[in-house]
Amino acid sequence: MAFIVYGSQQLLVKKQTKKLIEDKTKNSGDVESIYFDSTKITEDELLDECEQYSLYNNLKVIVVENCNFLTGERVEGKFSYSNKLIDYLKNENKNTILIFNVVYEKKLDSKSRIYKSINEKNIIFCKDLTESEWPKQVSLFFKKKNVLIEDSAIEEICKRSNGDFNTFINESKKLLLYKQDHIYLEDVKNIFTKPLNNDIFELQNALLRNNKIRAIEIFRDLQTAKNADPVVLIAIFANQLILLDKILYLYDKNLSFGAIASEIGANPYFVRMNIMSFKNIKRETLSRAIDKLFELDRDIKHSQIDKYFGFELFIANF
Repeated sequence: MAFIVYGSQQLLVKKQTKKLIEDKTKNSGDVESIYFDSTKITEDELLDECEQYSLYNNLKVIVVENCNFLTGERVEGKFSYSNKLIDYLKNENKNTILIFNVVYEKKLDSKSRIYKSINEKNIIFCKDLTESEWPKQVSLFFKKKNVLIEDSAIEEICKRSNGDFNTFINESKKLLLYKQDHIYLEDVKNIFTKPLNNDIFELQNALLRNNKIRAIEIFRDLQTAKNADPVVLIAIFANQLILLDKILYLYDKNLSFGAIASEIGANPYFVRMNIMSFKNIKRETLSRAIDKLFELDRDIKHSQIDKYFGFELFIANF
């Protein structure tokens, strides 16, 4: 049996792969599991392992990770295969479960010969958590750890995770080292790292609400706390504004939060947060700000202005 498990978040792909293995081997006794990185093996090595019987004379699971060769992207050192692998997929070893893992934000290459050779039912997409699923997931995670957590803390974790399951797990584990009984909002604020994009969102929020003093405070805090380079901030901020412009355009077309999220490849929570905060902002304002950021980026790279002074000047003239 061969499967493809793919999605945009590594931990969700791994979680689904683990569940798939458990489901397919639950009545098989001891199971031999072998993991490969597709960039470090050859086709012959993979086929040899697939065709050999398990040491336990039972089912064998082979997981091939980093299978970016199943996407449409050009990838250096990608796994190369021939008709031999395709022929194997048409006549598989019944004692081997072969799983291809792909962490990718877009759709896979459906024209790939491997993709076409695998039963459509065995191609599993790991969808991101929806906006309504995030609080439930956070609550369940801490419930399993026998830790109480207040609603405001859950909401803050959702915001700081920013749709990234990997961030959520890693930061929550760190939080549990600090508190093992009851987690409050202040605990999350003190321990759970706020991603740079969240700081950019606050900066964006301050500017679009014409609170320039707060915007400069956030910018200076970023320099002190995270040693943020203005050139990097310009790139992230410009991309955020471009994304916001797309969100507002689609919102004007009466698309739902979920439909907008699907269209732009973003988390529904992120889409909702942007719409609720900025739905009254004129798109012309965003367009002007994006143009000014590109001009500032060019002037900095041509040594026509100091990057720190230039960014504060951009805020002052916004």
